[in-house]
Amino acid sequence: MKYQWPGNVRELKSAFEYAFVACQGETIEPLHLPMNILEIRPALSSPVSEGTSLNDIKKQRLIKALDAAGGNRSEAARILGISRTSVWNQVKRFGLSH
Repeated sequence: MKYQWPGNVRELKSAFEYAFVACQGETIEPLHLPMNILEIRPALSSPVSEGTSLNDIKKQRLIKALDAAGGNRSEAARILGISRTSVWNQVKRFGLSH
């Protein structure tokens, strides 16, 4: 409620697409929104199974975003709320073939 939404409708749409990709359950919750929208750190409130590393979570989110974007890295970056360069670097780091 406190977020100013400087990107207006486009940013709101992107945030919901990101949440859709980040959510593993049936209900999207605030912790599934991009980090720049949240005032709390999602890592502290996210229900992650014990033993799951941050890199594993990033990799899973990246794979879901790439799948949702049909392999389009620019679209995946928009869904995740990160730069295309970050997507490219993560694809390379995780050894993905998308």
